[in-house]
Amino acid sequence: MATQSKPTIHFYKEVNKGKFKSVKHFELAEVTKYEPPLSKLLNISKNRNCALSMPEFWLKIRQGNKWSKCITGLFNTDFKNIYKGDVNKRTHLVIFKFNDKVDTLTVYHFKNYFTTDLSKVLSLINKEG
Repeated sequence: MATQSKPTIHFYKEVNKGKFKSVKHFELAEVTKYEPPLSKLLNISKNRNCALSMPEFWLKIRQGNKWSKCITGLFNTDFKNIYKGDVNKRTHLVIFKFNDKVDTLTVYHFKNYFTTDLSKVLSLINKEG
């Protein structure tokens, strides 16, 4: 397993606010490193109880002119408005931090790092804001 590195941090702003009842769309506003973002557009939908894993939300990314199939489920953590997921079958850890007051989303993408023990990762994220 790879060791924990600093994540690439993506900042997204909600677009089409209120247009859909169970889906939110986010557009990339900023990335902390020069690395390709997960996607310039994100589609986050509420879980409709279709999977045994029971995530809180599902993530899709924009590929060309279409939304992908679900990339990952987003699962609750011990912290309010912070959810965990993985990309590419537990290769990359992703942490989503929602800020409902200003309709923004911060995504922490840990490339080539995955763990089920999120204590160090979540403490790092909570220190930042």
